[in-house]
Amino acid sequence: MSNIANQLLQKVKESIQLRSQNLDTYKSSFTKPSSFITATIGGQQEFVPINLLCANNNRYDTLLNLYRVFGSPEYNDSLTSRLIDFYEINNIEWPSNTNESEIKYYVKPAPHQENAPFFNAAALEKLSNYAGTAYKASDAFLKDLGTTFATEIVDKTNEWINALNIPSGYSIEAERYWQVAGRFKSFTWAKIYKEVDKDKKIFISVGVDVQHKELLIKLDVLRSGTHKLSNFEIRAFDYFTQGEELKISYHLNQIAALDLDALTFISNQFIKLVKETYEQTIDFIWNDSVDCGIHFNKLFKISTNYKSNVAPTFDKIIMRDLAEQIISFEKYMLTHADREELAENVKAVMEDGLHTVTSFETDGKPKTILYQASTGGTTSELEMSREEIEYLGNNLHTYLYHVVEYNIKNKCGKLIIRKGSPTKYAELKSTHYTVKIG
Repeated sequence: MSNIANQLLQKVKESIQLRSQNLDTYKSSFTKPSSFITATIGGQQEFVPINLLCANNNRYDTLLNLYRVFGSPEYNDSLTSRLIDFYEINNIEWPSNTNESEIKYYVKPAPHQENAPFFNAAALEKLSNYAGTAYKASDAFLKDLGTTFATEIVDKTNEWINALNIPSGYSIEAERYWQVAGRFKSFTWAKIYKEVDKDKKIFISVGVDVQHKELLIKLDVLRSGTHKLSNFEIRAFDYFTQGEELKISYHLNQIAALDLDALTFISNQFIKLVKETYEQTIDFIWNDSVDCGIHFNKLFKISTNYKSNVAPTFDKIIMRDLAEQIISFEKYMLTHADREELAENVKAVMEDGLHTVTSFETDGKPKTILYQASTGGTTSELEMSREEIEYLGNNLHTYLYHVVEYNIKNKCGKLIIRKGSPTKYAELKSTHYTVKIG
């Protein structure tokens, strides 16, 4: 334990050094006060945001080590008063919308009493050999194995999820089976979901991957079975969440160090951190709702039914940047559909004097993309040449990628994909003429 405490102290010192190395990054970590570790260093009381402590380290390993040394963080009105002074001393603006009663602190080492490991590593090792294999009740050995699976895996998975802090408006779906269709299950999956969104089949979950001998805490979708999400919805989920940390795994050699208290703590931290992503993903896939002010370098495909009256700005969109983002979008979609060989050939080209991106349908058919963008909503007018209008109407597998509400600073926008001539879905107004006199 002392070794873990020393490692944390070193991380605290490294975080404080950032104040002199990169002041802007240091200050930005204080913009949303939530939880802090505090220590007296060089005769001065220091406050280090936990998100800064985790910035260059594995977030959940760091949080678990904090718990092992300090236990759960606590509220402390006196420390909050000193924290406000700390902000002023270091010329950091105190956020006006901060709820001071929700700020917590890791202060003095007070290691919790470690209990026996919650999951039995030896039982998991044994059961992993039978994950996915046939079960026969008439076989005494397999019947006994099923009892072990029920008590050591399924029952403990449910005890684990029932120990968690479930957000208001959310429900739990416990794991019910240790065998399906006459075979031992390969994993357990106890789910947490927002009650009104159960049908969306996106879940925060805890469980045991028996086959790979590990414990899992994750945010994921229903990817298999008769009631799974569509390939489009799965692809949209993966695209929206790419780059985010949506899974914690603990392998067989780590299970012995995890009692139920530790699992509960880290699972609650995970739920707290991914809850917003969970809700935003559902809003994106089913409601065409996405905030381009908090995402970077991405185009989010929304439906052709989307309507918005956002007024355009006068900022100039760099079309080369837009072409690069469309290429990245197309490559991602093809790669996700296991068509990497097609993704390698997506590129920007000049065709018939028009700037286009050439790509492919997932079935391999070539397609051509013309693209337009506006910082305004769907009602904002676009400028298109007669050649572009005719090209869209005269060529199969040719699309208009219409990007709206484009955030130039973040290089992020909402993408509406249309096919065919704009005369089918838009009103064309002539605003420019070529005039030749005499």
